[in-house]
Amino acid sequence: MPKSKSLRFLFLLVSVLLVVGTLPVQAQDGGQVIVKPGEKIKIAIATDLTTNIPEFGLDIAQAAQTAASFINEAGGIKGFEIEMFVEDDRCTGDEATTVANRIASDPQVVAVVGHICSGATVAASNVYEEARIAMMSPSATAAEVTARGLTVINRVAPLDSVQGVFDANYIYKILGARKLAALHDNDTYGLGLARAVADEFERLGGEVVAFEGIDVESQDYRPVLTPLVPLAPDVIFFGGYEQAAVLLIPQKNDVGLQDVIFFGPDGIFGQATIDGAGAASEGVYASFPPIQPIEEWDARYEELFGMNPTTDFLGPFHYHAADATGMIALAIDAASEIDSEGNLVIDREALITALRNTKDYEGLTGTLSCSEIGDCGASVFEIYLVEDGEWVAMEVPEDLLEMEVE
Repeated sequence: MPKSKSLRFLFLLVSVLLVVGTLPVQAQDGGQVIVKPGEKIKIAIATDLTTNIPEFGLDIAQAAQTAASFINEAGGIKGFEIEMFVEDDRCTGDEATTVANRIASDPQVVAVVGHICSGATVAASNVYEEARIAMMSPSATAAEVTARGLTVINRVAPLDSVQGVFDANYIYKILGARKLAALHDNDTYGLGLARAVADEFERLGGEVVAFEGIDVESQDYRPVLTPLVPLAPDVIFFGGYEQAAVLLIPQKNDVGLQDVIFFGPDGIFGQATIDGAGAASEGVYASFPPIQPIEEWDARYEELFGMNPTTDFLGPFHYHAADATGMIALAIDAASEIDSEGNLVIDREALITALRNTKDYEGLTGTLSCSEIGDCGASVFEIYLVEDGEWVAMEVPEDLLEMEVE
């Protein structure tokens, strides 16, 4: 991993809270949350702990709690500490809807860090829109997440529309592939990414020899992989998560595709892919934004949870989760005031507006500003390759790094 950068999170947060705390709050319709002296501000973390990417989900949950510990150490929000609690949405739309309704039924929940998977986030955001609960996803990347015009949904995650174009250009220009087989998991995230890669690959002049969905409940993907053999793809791009990737990678070798490169997005970019696929994972590619370990922040994470987010590498979204938490905290500060009885009064509509209006937030993943539809993250990507059982960052030509995507 590249060298660490200095710990800016705590100091920037303190300084901004002091400034924002002096701003007047405009009361609006939509309800208020009243936190009494001695009570804590409740923020939910909605993530996947059991299904497609449980390691990613655990990393996000722990990272959000790490960020909260810094905020509380700095005095909280107007003297009130944050209390984070975790809900498991199993990375599915149905379970996310159930979780969202449970969260919305608690009148003291102010905001949500999450959800983690794009399909789950889309489903849950419909509930939060009606309940007027602000949310910031650290990892939902599909276009549909923010394209529906909802007011409560925001994300710091990079965008599939950019990632797909970037991946296709790397595959075509750097790997020299001319034939691509695109597989996907039939989910909002995986299908959208596979389509973006396939469309751009064809635009560049390549041939997409197959575009197929898989059943993620299956344990045997050889019936899908075997028909690819006579099509002779140079690369298999898989839009989906680790759960399926750890089976697809060795099974492609079983059917005679061992010389075909396996390439995936952030959904496979974790240690679990390497551990699950074993020796077959050597030579697998994935894309994700550049990661620079932040040693002081990582040390706090390790102090709290007994593992280091960089060296243990459950998943890549810990700094995104920290930024999601910090941005929510600043928006709560802007949307709240202390009343005559010492209560913290948080206006839900003011919070929704403040979060969407975030500008120039100096986070761990960069300087972040939210667009009018809630896209707040920096969509800059890097390529990683499994070498000797580790993800290693590849050198990417400047023209790809600076590529503009409409």
